[in-house]
Amino acid sequence: MTLAMGMASSHFPSLFQDTYQGWQRWWNVLSSKIPQPPETALEDEACIADFVARRNRAFARFRQSFELCEPEALIVVAGDQDEWFDPSHLPNLFIYSGHEEIEGFHNKGDFDGEQPVRFWEHPERFGMRLKVDSGLGERLQGDLVAAGFDVSLSRQLDPQGRQKQRKAPHALTRPLPQFMPALKVPIVPVMIKTVERSSAVLSGQRCIALGREIAAVCARLPQRIAIYGSGGMSHDPAGPRSGWVDEPLDRWVLKCLVQGDLDRLGNLFSFRSDTTDSGTGELRTWLVVAGAMAAANHGAGAEIIDYFPARKATCGAGWVLWDAPKAIGT
Repeated sequence: MTLAMGMASSHFPSLFQDTYQGWQRWWNVLSSKIPQPPETALEDEACIADFVARRNRAFARFRQSFELCEPEALIVVAGDQDEWFDPSHLPNLFIYSGHEEIEGFHNKGDFDGEQPVRFWEHPERFGMRLKVDSGLGERLQGDLVAAGFDVSLSRQLDPQGRQKQRKAPHALTRPLPQFMPALKVPIVPVMIKTVERSSAVLSGQRCIALGREIAAVCARLPQRIAIYGSGGMSHDPAGPRSGWVDEPLDRWVLKCLVQGDLDRLGNLFSFRSDTTDSGTGELRTWLVVAGAMAAANHGAGAEIIDYFPARKATCGAGWVLWDAPKAIGT
């Protein structure tokens, strides 16, 4: 069965705060000591309240489509930031296929209260567990290697990063409860390098090719499978461009996704720049999903659910959807 639906969205930490104070505190952590664009000062309480409302509507749309689709498994394309991996081992492509559930933490509201909390120290409030479709993971590992992709295999979780106390990568744990609150659908983490400042990362063309091959694997299986890309859009959290959103780049990516123009989109990350050689690299996860859904959906493009440049959050906030009815041909 072909992939039933696709999604991609941002996952920056302030996005999961409900108050202006929460957004402001995260901005203080990431950007307060870095020269800011003038637009940052315009993001007052009313503006942040609007951002929060739009976030709620965007994830609600994801949830509605996800529930309509009724997937039996969810492939999550994501990156790692010193969580599962450390500098001794940074694979380009890693798939977990173990039977052990994935433990981690979301950060919903961690900076909203009068006293910000370390979410990993409060498992009773922030802890979560994700089921794993080990069979689908094994199939992806084998078929992708057969198709020429070098896959790092994992059947046991052993976090090695400096943030190992936080367990699973935040790219897996932050956004999923927003559209899958019961966490009932098992996932398969497909981890790729996203933010590493190196030439040894997947190009845009390679990301799209990976997505197409994932779609080919799923087409040979009886399950209804969804795919989600976690991260982006343009951002450089705590870096020299923290707070500076590359809105033209974001809107160009969105236009290409809507038009299904993968030839142009494949040029992304074909060169190094201060904008793309940073957190913006998480858009690689979107390209994998775009390639997968183009293959599954006869080249049909995505729908933009929402986009806004959130300087106070240091990121371009975006949500795109390849909806279930189109993907299954109804």
